[in-house]
Amino acid sequence: MDQTTITGGAHLARALQAEGITRVFGIPGTHNLEIFAQLSAAGIDIVSPRHEQGAGYMADGAARVTGEVQVIVTTTGPAALNALTALLQSFTDSVPVLLITPGMPLTHPGRGNGLLHEVRNQSAALSAVLTEVMRVTSPGEVSLAVGQTLSAMRSGRIRPAAIEIPLDLIEETGPGTLHPSVARAVPAPVASEIDAAAEAIASSQRPLIIAGAGAHGAGAEVAALAESLGAGIVLSSNAKGLVDDRAETTIGAVGVLELLPELTSDADAVIAIGTELAPSDFWPEPLPLPDTVVRIDIDEVQMLTNATVTHPILAAAKNATAALNEQVSALRTESATAAARNWTAGWKSRAASAMESDGRPWAGLSTALTAFAEADDSPLIVAADSTMACYYGVQTGWKARPGDRFLYPAGAGTLGYGLPAGIGAKLAAPQVRVVAIEGDGGSMFTIPELAAAVQAGVRMSLIVVDNGGYGEIRNEMEDRGDTPSGVKLTGPDFPALAQAMGARGIHVDGADALLAALTEAEAADGPTLIHITEDSRAGADMLG
Repeated sequence: MDQTTITGGAHLARALQAEGITRVFGIPGTHNLEIFAQLSAAGIDIVSPRHEQGAGYMADGAARVTGEVQVIVTTTGPAALNALTALLQSFTDSVPVLLITPGMPLTHPGRGNGLLHEVRNQSAALSAVLTEVMRVTSPGEVSLAVGQTLSAMRSGRIRPAAIEIPLDLIEETGPGTLHPSVARAVPAPVASEIDAAAEAIASSQRPLIIAGAGAHGAGAEVAALAESLGAGIVLSSNAKGLVDDRAETTIGAVGVLELLPELTSDADAVIAIGTELAPSDFWPEPLPLPDTVVRIDIDEVQMLTNATVTHPILAAAKNATAALNEQVSALRTESATAAARNWTAGWKSRAASAMESDGRPWAGLSTALTAFAEADDSPLIVAADSTMACYYGVQTGWKARPGDRFLYPAGAGTLGYGLPAGIGAKLAAPQVRVVAIEGDGGSMFTIPELAAAVQAGVRMSLIVVDNGGYGEIRNEMEDRGDTPSGVKLTGPDFPALAQAMGARGIHVDGADALLAALTEAEAADGPTLIHITEDSRAGADMLG
């Protein structure tokens, strides 16, 4: 395309539009006004959060649902740093979120001079979290930066990234050319590697598949491989919905259960597909693995992490799993499959008992979610928070169907993720049903985003599970022999708070009432906050 002389902000809007970006999440500020003016002129939708961290979580939720790059725009300094926690979450969970932020001017003094929002080296701060950070040096380089950054984000393992535009270049004019992004093709599975892996697992009596979020899009292939082998399937938190939780082969998202190391050490072969095998997903450490480990991943570095891999397959999950299943099916005997099915059934029963025991305080929540999901054919997205109700309760207790999603902040374990992530998910996929779940403590990190949901007309439910404070930390203190301190919180009247922001707000007790409230929320014009109390060890102490 011919050189065009326009402002740096206009180059940005033009490049984003050419890349198919139709929405940004962000808050205007003194240093980015030209960016917002040009985004609006280009017809790009602007979603207004109440905090930059909320913007990051919204973009993260939208990106997890669509698989496409989502963009947040902040102003300089504090705003970019506010977004950095959300970017850390996106980085650890491999989510494609692009931050665009102004930076200090090109000629800004090295030691600073007290300029508004001054950060001595903002790019260095971003680089402490992100591997892909680019600072441009001319208005025309903005287009190149967008093309290069999106090329990196769309190739290989997905990661978030940032582009910093010196604030003096945003309104400065200069020539520039569009540079459309290019994506590197994911390697195809190598036939000899598939053959060797199939030979290694074909006679297994106790095969186990461990699937992570990197396997999304390959659910049918994973299920077919499990059927051929008679293997059990263990899911990471973010892999829920990959396969049917109700299937005979699905042991479940059991990464929090104490029996997990016993299960993995009892297996005689593990097939790990699109998973980091990380401690943030599979809590009991270490995670013992058998002598035969087949691993399918697109990241050659991750391939060597958290496991000694005997059969590495560097390829996309869908193609590699399908190829592996084809070869296994040709080699597998009926007797081996029958033996494996019996082994899987035994572990599925043991895991179900453990999940029921650990998840008892939240059984009504999981029961209501399962019934709500099954009441309609449309997918259900549960945007979760790092709270006991989610990782001990819903992660193990909710029976997800293929196509449902569990958006969980596994890697960084941030608080306040659920509500804004749910907003982003609903905006990106308005045809699906969305339920966010947060604890009373974590909800206060981002509860103002309920006002953003009202303004955007987002129909979704936010379930606040109240145990009177930071329940998990309270329990950890007590287990150490400490006197719990700093964990009991004086909470607001959550339904009234929701109503004050223009949302619906109600309190319910019991699974039936919760199911009715979720159903009613689907007919509302905007968001509904549903407050429930937790009948747990922590709740008994802190709620009285």
